[in-house]
Amino acid sequence: MQFIDFHTHIYPEKIVMHATEYLSSTFGKDAEWPGSAENLLIFGMAAGISKFVTLPVAMKESQVRRINEFIIKEASQYEQIIPFGALHADQKNIMEEIDFIKSSGMKGIKIHPNQQGFPIDDERLFDAYTYLSELSIPVLFHCGDLHSDLSNPPRLKKIIKMFPKLKIVAAHFGGWQVFDQAYDMLRKENIHFDMSSSMYLMGLRKTAKFIRHYGADKIFFGTDFPLCDQSAEIERFLMLEIPDDDKEKIAYKNAEEFLDI
Repeated sequence: MQFIDFHTHIYPEKIVMHATEYLSSTFGKDAEWPGSAENLLIFGMAAGISKFVTLPVAMKESQVRRINEFIIKEASQYEQIIPFGALHADQKNIMEEIDFIKSSGMKGIKIHPNQQGFPIDDERLFDAYTYLSELSIPVLFHCGDLHSDLSNPPRLKKIIKMFPKLKIVAAHFGGWQVFDQAYDMLRKENIHFDMSSSMYLMGLRKTAKFIRHYGADKIFFGTDFPLCDQSAEIERFLMLEIPDDDKEKIAYKNAEEFLDI
């Protein structure tokens, strides 16, 4: 079976150790390896993954362009990388950055409210959401946290209602650590989900329940590299008691259609 990993992270060599440690501390789980592009491809391809969506996060407005240029450079060197871009609510030139992201061939945007320090429904992002809707550029949101509601399902649902044409991917089944709240609130919404950093917490039975609940057509396989072992995630995924056709959709077919690749 083919696999596209819809949720991965890579970092420049000079900060790779610090960034990987920060990711580990955020999720309370030790990363498997330093999050370099080389490690992503070495371990990912050994696990059977052929393409990798990379999701950058800009902690400050001043970092956005530099981070986006790094991701673009890595994608130019490794054809297996599918680049998403970073944005930040503090940006004064956010429309220009969206134009840059689009013209550079990036496939979408990543926003991580909990790390970036602003809510999904921050009014400073509303014009950007409108523009992204017009351009049909998808936004992948980190969703869920026990200690902060910046990215929790009620805020996401508000954005879904306000921007019905925005192409949304809700990471971590729509609510990391608040899975059940997402399960109750997001089932009927016209959005997609990735399943990264979820199976090891939810277990196989609950994961299969969520897939049936949301619908296999709406879900992307993802590992959250370097946080999770890609081989172990694939092994868990293949053990799920869902139809083989649904496994193929989640593993790669949905991503191919959604990203037009």
